[in-house]
Amino acid sequence: MKLPKDLLVTVGRGTLILNALIALYTAGFGLFSAMDQRGIHWLLLSVSLFLLYKPKEGLNIIYKKIFYSMNLIFILGALISGVYLLMFWEDRTLRLGVSSVWDFVMAIVMIVIVLEATRRKTGNALTMVTLFFLAYAIYGPYFPGITAHSGVTLERLSNFLYFTTEGIFGIPLGISATFIIVFVLFGSFLEKFGGGQWFIDISYALTGRFRGGPAKTAVVSSGLMGMLSGSPVANVATTGTFTIPLMKKVGFNGRQAGAIEAVASTGGMITPPIMGAGAFIMAEYLGVPYMEIAAVAIIPAFLFYVALLLNVDSLAVKQGIVGMEKSQLPKVKDVMKTRGHLALPLLFLIIMILIGWSPMKAAFWSIIVSIIIAFYKTITKPTLKSILQALENGSNEVISIAAACASAGIIVGVISISGIGAKISFALVDLSQGNVLLALLLTMLITIVLGFGMPPTAVYIILVAIVVPPLVDLGVTPIGAHMFLFFFSTIAALTPPVAITAYAAAAIAKSDPNKTGITAFRLGILAYIIPFIFVFSPSLLLQGSTASIVIAIFTAILGVCCLVAGIEGYLLMRWKAIPRVFLVVTSLLLLDDGWKTDMFAIAGVILAILIQKVSTTSWSSGSSMLLKKYKHSD
Repeated sequence: MKLPKDLLVTVGRGTLILNALIALYTAGFGLFSAMDQRGIHWLLLSVSLFLLYKPKEGLNIIYKKIFYSMNLIFILGALISGVYLLMFWEDRTLRLGVSSVWDFVMAIVMIVIVLEATRRKTGNALTMVTLFFLAYAIYGPYFPGITAHSGVTLERLSNFLYFTTEGIFGIPLGISATFIIVFVLFGSFLEKFGGGQWFIDISYALTGRFRGGPAKTAVVSSGLMGMLSGSPVANVATTGTFTIPLMKKVGFNGRQAGAIEAVASTGGMITPPIMGAGAFIMAEYLGVPYMEIAAVAIIPAFLFYVALLLNVDSLAVKQGIVGMEKSQLPKVKDVMKTRGHLALPLLFLIIMILIGWSPMKAAFWSIIVSIIIAFYKTITKPTLKSILQALENGSNEVISIAAACASAGIIVGVISISGIGAKISFALVDLSQGNVLLALLLTMLITIVLGFGMPPTAVYIILVAIVVPPLVDLGVTPIGAHMFLFFFSTIAALTPPVAITAYAAAAIAKSDPNKTGITAFRLGILAYIIPFIFVFSPSLLLQGSTASIVIAIFTAILGVCCLVAGIEGYLLMRWKAIPRVFLVVTSLLLLDDGWKTDMFAIAGVILAILIQKVSTTSWSSGSSMLLKKYKHSD
């Protein structure tokens, strides 16, 4: 049986809009029960995913028929298992004893639907990891050493994952169904009304006249867009199509242009307010207000972008790339006059959260404000069509997050039911032998390897129950441990050899993906150091006295400057080889907490400057003597 394509698309789009409307209703007027909220969210998104999914180009007619037949089975499976859950979950939760055959069948169908949805939206890596954990739960007795456990029957496992809030419909999917969906919708409305173009235009107007202007435009605009989208690859696809050609036009090669955009877009994952869903999930796990998580991320994100801007400036100087002519740039006044009013909803969102509104309530009313504000100008005036498209686009963007959260829920459920989490935590402490730095390095390696093929949010969710407890036991603050894990979950997508974000940028820049990935790694090198800094210097996470926070920020900024000067060879002046070595060492001392290392660092900076001055003077004197000798011999 094959349904008409147009009908599938129409129903799929309608389902996405319905999901968005339900999310907005609950954000503004109150949530359903946890299972109902999450069940409805996943039901509508999974059904719409299969309704809208298209076969690959070039398939022959036989394979297309097979695809459409299988797709129809998945549509029915997602619909029936989702509706069954909503109808019977409460009864199954309250009822004791053996579950029915239909419970078992529907649970298996739901697990298959989650796996297939994950495969289609996030790729094979997360799907394979999820399958491995399912096999591990069932065949636990056959695993070696401390990984072995008594095993879980398929019936018990499937019902646990399906009918409880500790499996598929756990905290991760709950965050997707509440906070993430409404914030992504807010970003979608702003984008539809022209907010994304305003971010680019205002960044262009403010930074275009400086040397390497388009590159700095990419950094600023990608940071602003990333604050809302929380998706590095999507950020590259939107801002990169504009900024990368401009960077190439003024003199950056394709490899550099793609790398700059990739690093700038990745920074959006660690920048409030959304942080790729990380802020909301972290707040839930830590049991603290969302605003606290958003606040502690400000300084690390600021350091990340300061370092990137300085790196870009250094590249521009070394390649002689100057700013663009004033006549080629939009005027700030004109940009603000055209779309400047679209900044008001974002300002409203921040203010409402600061005065104590819940994030969902603040995001809901910010969407209402954005619709009202958009009527102010003809160019941004919303129509029924644009509003429906914003609802559809926002809901569609959440599918990949929801699929990743559902699969991560399966993995977390297996970790819980098998007890492997406690065993791995013990092994991590044992391997590190009580050394915090070694434990952090092991955590970094595990996170980056997992992050090569999996979405950052999923990596964070999977590892949070395993690596955070041992880090806390070793003396790391809970917020520091969570932020450390989330940082490396994010930058794994920027790490060679599988630098997914850099590959996406390379496609736009028409450059070599591997070379672009290596360049992005170098430009974003500070992102690999920052997590270690705030673990050993909690002041950078706004923990401690005001004086200690101010001193930590000052020394961290100075350390960033020294690191950029040492690695790139330029900051205010061209630095020679020996002073650069001193600056790199000095930067690491400045990034450490404590007045003793700060004193050594300041001495190192002074020494580097003296060596630079002496070597420059000696070079100049030697050049003059050679010139005189040459003239005399003439």
